[in-house]
Amino acid sequence: MTLYETIFVVHPDQAGKAKEMTDTFKKLIEGLGATATQVEEWGMRDLAYRIRKQSRGHYNLLRYRAPAKAVEELERNLKLSEGVIRYLTVRLEEDVSAPAAPIARDSLHGDRRASEEGGIKVEPGS
Repeated sequence: MTLYETIFVVHPDQAGKAKEMTDTFKKLIEGLGATATQVEEWGMRDLAYRIRKQSRGHYNLLRYRAPAKAVEELERNLKLSEGVIRYLTVRLEEDVSAPAAPIARDSLHGDRRASEEGGIKVEPGS
């Protein structure tokens, strides 16, 4: 079986039901022969752009090993669920060991500034 990761965003009005939805989707794929390896709720976050007139959404992650049929069925159910405003499934390499939580934007900008300055990090006050 192949390792997959699905991230889905729940409408902010239905964020209270996000845990139930995650459990439902987890049971669905397990019923189709998959094994869930990681389930995380990332909580309410700002969206990069407005989706269905919303600027925030409740993010959830499912990482699992499954046959292709289970992934197809999960995506079909995500598409039909009115509370889910966006989802994405990707196939992962077997050696994925990095944490699934997203990186803070501040740390990304700091790294970029350091590389733009020729790799020299300037500490404040020096």
